[in-house]
Amino acid sequence: MGRHALGLGALALLLAACGGTAGSQAGGPTTPSPVPARTPGTTPTPVASPTPTPTGVNIDGCVTEETGKIFDYKRGGTTTKGVIMGKGPVGVVVSYERQGSVCDWLPLADRLVAEGHRVLLFDRNNTAAPEEDTVAMAQRLRKAGATKVVLAGGSMGGRLSLLAAGKLDFPVAAVISVSGTIQPGEVDDLRAPFLQVTGDADPEAPVDMLQIVYNEAVKSADRQMLVLPGSAHASELFTGDQGEKALSAVTSFVEKHKG
Repeated sequence: MGRHALGLGALALLLAACGGTAGSQAGGPTTPSPVPARTPGTTPTPVASPTPTPTGVNIDGCVTEETGKIFDYKRGGTTTKGVIMGKGPVGVVVSYERQGSVCDWLPLADRLVAEGHRVLLFDRNNTAAPEEDTVAMAQRLRKAGATKVVLAGGSMGGRLSLLAAGKLDFPVAAVISVSGTIQPGEVDDLRAPFLQVTGDADPEAPVDMLQIVYNEAVKSADRQMLVLPGSAHASELFTGDQGEKALSAVTSFVEKHKG
């Protein structure tokens, strides 16, 4: 075998090792060279811009004057704010849970507004007899034009809604308690339609306790109880796996009793 044959053989082996063919040097396709690794730090990783905090009148940074009509609420030397969203003859006053906020109830408020109802959200004063805050908000909603008022709340807000219903000088269209901490004996005189919603594994609103309350609400014009799977509590029910069922249950109950 001559030198020329050996040279061609070596060339073929070299090309094979590189993934090419013996004809690649004659204008055939070639294997692209690997792209050099980018030197760290030469191109900064894009960072999402933070959501700007509202600078105007707002509640907890999530409710602005574009959301609805914001108002000041004064009681016991403390001033907080509230908002009335939407229009319509039916209004819903929302009282949130102990560790909650107005922002947590926007999913429900937005759904109710989309269905043609008014919603009043407010920062609780957390003073003595906090159900008086709910009473004042229901009266404010009536003055704003709502002819029917529903009281809805989560956890302690559910209980405040029930207590407030008994202190108003007009009958409420319904009381809705989401993971409410209503105690046995507190619904004995309730005549308004009454909806309870909770999770079957919620330790703060045990199903057996809600069942006792349901059984005692015999004077209610329409008592209903919905138990959903999971441990979500109060406003968490609207954004978790059972969110659509929880939202639909509340909005359907409001629609049923709007008069």
